[in-house]
Amino acid sequence: MAIFWFQIGFGLFIIFILVMLWLKFSKEDTTTNDDEVLKIIRKELEQDGYYNFELESIISLDKPKITTVIVNVGYQEIALESDKESGEIISKERIARQ
Repeated sequence: MAIFWFQIGFGLFIIFILVMLWLKFSKEDTTTNDDEVLKIIRKELEQDGYYNFELESIISLDKPKITTVIVNVGYQEIALESDKESGEIISKERIARQ
């Protein structure tokens, strides 16, 4: 009789492990890609009144999960950082060109 309960317990333990692994790997990837980040940056720049800009660089980092975009808007450059997970603008800096 003890072997029967051991088999039941072991089977439930295996089912528990399989359910935990399924929950861990079934989560959808919610990070934004570079195209989505550029759309967010474009909306942010249009709100500031910059309708024409030139993309200087785009850098995506995985450890802090941010994307940095530098754009040229004539006499100044604007650097924007966006969070990859939420898609929000973290920081915005204006850099005067010489």
